[in-house]
Formats: sequence, C-alpha cells, structure tokens
Amino acid sequence: MTLRIRQATGADSTLLSELGYRIYPAHFQHLWVSDAEMKDFLDGEYALSVLEQSLKENAVSWYVAETDRPVGFMKVTWEALLPETDKKGVLLNKLYLDPAETGKNYGQMMFNSITDMARSGGKDYFWLEVLEQNAGAYRFLPEAGHALR
Repeated sequence: MTLRIRQATGADSTLLSELGYRIYPAHFQHLWVSDAEMKDFLDGEYALSVLEQSLKENAVSWYVAETDRPVGFMKVTWEALLPETDKKGVLLNKLYLDPAETGKNYGQMMFNSITDMARSGGKDYFWLEVLEQNAGAYRFLPEAGHALR
C-alpha cells in the first residue's frame, strides 16, 4: 500500500489528537509508573488546545502519514538550538507509527521525508532525541545510517 505524507493544517488538530492519544500509549505505556501520570503527559502533548496552538507556530510543522487511513504522524521544529551549542538545525520532535503498521517500511519513509526536507532546505544539522527504552528506535537508526550518541 502506498504511504502519503502531508503537512498537517489546523483542520487536522482533532486527527493528531486522536493519533497521539492512541499511538503513544501503544508504544510507551509500559514506561509509566501510573496511568494518571501518562494521562497528564498525553494531555500536555495531545490535548486539542495544545495541538491547535502548536499548529499555528511558524517554526513547527506537523505531518500526517496515511495509506487508506492515517497511520502515523511527525512533529518537526525547523530552527531548534542544537543541545549544548549555539548552532541551529532541524529537530525531529516526534515520529510515531501505529503499531499495526510497523514492518512495512513506513517509519523509514517518514524519516526519509523529513531528512530530505532538511537537506533541501539547506539545514546543516538534523537530530532527534530517543528514549533509552525505545529499543525499536535504537535498532532503526543505525540500520538507517545514523549515529547514536
């Protein structure tokens, strides 16, 4: 099935909220001490009001990945300060894929779309932060030719 990646608009705030509340826990619920703590985190990231505001920010872009239905999303900050430096670059804040859609190369396609945009935009730095407990990302990144620090 073909994957299409499109930039989200304000009209996608409800969709992004639904995806965030569904996909994040499917991958990371086991890391949280309590459901209440995870809910607080989710509310801070994916509440409709939070997403509506984020979608208005010029320095941030959200993307939706779709087949015949939405299967994932990404959030990118285009002018982020590289940690412990005075340099700016592209920060991939989030790349989440529906667990039912893993193993289909969709994550790689999503990742490549952002790295291609960063390169074509003349950005010198591109990075993402990965949870230590995110074994999937730690397998994926070296296979995709990216260094881990």
